[in-house]
Amino acid sequence: METPGVWTRVRAFTRGERDAETLYAYRQAGTQVHPLLDAAERRRFDLTLSGTSPFAVKRHVGLELACAWNAFALQTLADKMLEADEAADPSTVGFVPPVTFDQVNAYYAEVGRWLGYASEAEHDPAFELPARTLPAKLPKWSPVEPCPRPHLDAMIAALDAMRLHAEAAMHNLEKTTPEADAPKLARLRGQFEGALSKANYASGMYRPGASLALHEQIEEHAKGAIEGLYRVGQLIGYPALLTEGGRSASPRKGEAPLLHTALPGEPGFDRWAMTDPNSVAFLRKDPDAGRVIDEMWALDPDPAASVALWHEIRRAVETGGAVVAKNAQGRPLGFYFCTPYCAIYEARRPLVLGETPVRKGQRFTFERAAEGVRVGYPFKREIVVGNFQTGAAIDYCDPDQPPPHDE
Repeated sequence: METPGVWTRVRAFTRGERDAETLYAYRQAGTQVHPLLDAAERRRFDLTLSGTSPFAVKRHVGLELACAWNAFALQTLADKMLEADEAADPSTVGFVPPVTFDQVNAYYAEVGRWLGYASEAEHDPAFELPARTLPAKLPKWSPVEPCPRPHLDAMIAALDAMRLHAEAAMHNLEKTTPEADAPKLARLRGQFEGALSKANYASGMYRPGASLALHEQIEEHAKGAIEGLYRVGQLIGYPALLTEGGRSASPRKGEAPLLHTALPGEPGFDRWAMTDPNSVAFLRKDPDAGRVIDEMWALDPDPAASVALWHEIRRAVETGGAVVAKNAQGRPLGFYFCTPYCAIYEARRPLVLGETPVRKGQRFTFERAAEGVRVGYPFKREIVVGNFQTGAAIDYCDPDQPPPHDE
């Protein structure tokens, strides 16, 4: 897109519109969505041609398709909203109203996460999503009434694109489902037809330039239809979601057992479980380090969520997706300076850990800290990506003091 001129900027400023440069960058980055989804669907189709039922494909294949569908749907919604705003107000192309910016940004911000999940599932047969990730819900709709007219135009355009793709995917699934799985197919067909009926109804109501009263009614039907198609597209991608919901799969015969890290009060609990194993002996001798590790566990409002994120790192390491990062001399970099004093890792393939995408070759670690919690700061639980160096001073993450940059 060309750089907006001076008068475009003046008009946008007087209308309170926001610069959409970031949104256009997201749009360009997301163009890989379409070939990724097509390739994933071809791989499953090839499997079914060789005799595998769509209801019996390996878990990572289904997860790849469901995640690719989510990326496609979100990218489509965001793209259509930008296109609709450009068509409605060509004099301020490159700028969008705040409500449009927030809605489009919410969609685009999720695309990268789902693309990362899909890519990881493609390359890692042991890939797992966090529990209850699928079926996923759409980001919340922007709280504005009435919905801007370009938004409604975009919603209908995105709805039509999602419907066409879902119909094609459902048709292919039906052609390759064996008779033995007919009851499962019937259940999926029922949910698909319900979502399709809502989509057809919303599209049938749509009239460009509709009155405000009709506009609001169409909007409500369109939102429900888009949410329905978003969900059913995930089910078509991975039909096992019909019965398993968002649970993690149990290990199959011959597979390694699911990861487990004991929580406080459980047998085998180890307060140093997340600490760099090469540094535990050293840190055990530091009473302040032991104190803040205990505070980390005691003040964590959701220890299970922290353990779940830690397990994603462990799984990435176990499956070859990540390794302990080393310096130029071939020695491990050591531990991150803040609790839980985790090792520093390097991604060997694209990863998504929690909601954080990690590029191949990028270094990352895990921070879980209660710093400032007792004076109102939120507990920190996140994947930290960066260029890490050895020799950083240990941070004792005082719960009674704000983080240094906030003092």
